[in-house]
Amino acid sequence: MKLIFYLSADNIEIARKEVLALAERYGWIEDYQFDGRFLVLDYAGERFFERLAYTNEVIRLYDICTFSELEQVFKEIPVYDKLCCVRINGVDGKTALEKRLGAILWKRGAKISVSKPEVVYKVYISGDRCYMGLLEFVRDTKQFYLRRPDKRPFLMPSAIKPKLARALVNLTGVVEGEVFLDPMCGTGSFLIEAGLMGIRAVGIDFLEKIVRGSRTNLQHYNIAGEVMLGDARRLPFKDESIDGIATDYPYLRSTKAAGNLNDLYSKTSEEFQRVLKKGCKAAVVTNIDVEDFFSNFEMELKTEERIHRSLTRRIYLFRR
Repeated sequence: MKLIFYLSADNIEIARKEVLALAERYGWIEDYQFDGRFLVLDYAGERFFERLAYTNEVIRLYDICTFSELEQVFKEIPVYDKLCCVRINGVDGKTALEKRLGAILWKRGAKISVSKPEVVYKVYISGDRCYMGLLEFVRDTKQFYLRRPDKRPFLMPSAIKPKLARALVNLTGVVEGEVFLDPMCGTGSFLIEAGLMGIRAVGIDFLEKIVRGSRTNLQHYNIAGEVMLGDARRLPFKDESIDGIATDYPYLRSTKAAGNLNDLYSKTSEEFQRVLKKGCKAAVVTNIDVEDFFSNFEMELKTEERIHRSLTRRIYLFRR
């Protein structure tokens, strides 16, 4: 089955990695290619689209053609006994083109409904290339708004937003029933997203107040996660017992704090290597470069997210 993933413009690197990480866990990737914000994936396996954070839409691909060939494709594409419509991304005057292509389907016996379609013929236009197929998935953006940090009972400054938190959990490749760990969990952003996806979420923090607050946030979303008091430098888990890690490190704000943070990075990276199963991954958010601390891992991704003028997050993905 060939699929087109229309990726979020927020961070194309994360969006691409997220799709591939989940596709590898839920099925088999026969082939894939990138075209800007489009990922063309030849895939066999279970559906995983509902987990995605950095994908806007998914279509089941019917054809790739030039713009001049588009009308001919609509004269040949299967017509279903369901209400349908045509929707287009990537061209000026798309409404007129949608009507013209819809008229071709109508003349072939299709039942057109723009307001309540059961089948959506979707066209993405990239230059002179047109990706055409049936719409399979549209991301619900409202869910992330409803789970914003300021909507939770317990709030701390600079908490990771739910869209990024979900994407980073997905980058680790953990699936339902597996154990996901955030060893510096704060308000529980990663734990919330993991728990909502059916993953066993475990968090640690070194302050009792934060542990209580994180538990309150999990309860707010009816998530049966586990949050405990502890030290990320001495994790209370057996060797190779964790399936994925994502965490947001404390941010370095002064040279005075550098010594303590260097110790934190050094010891936590050793602990991550100890508790992660072989081949499993850790997604790490920092405000400094940390490659040297994770030199025993394979670095699969390094990207950045600018928060404001004085803060740029580094986002890493390391494989044990």
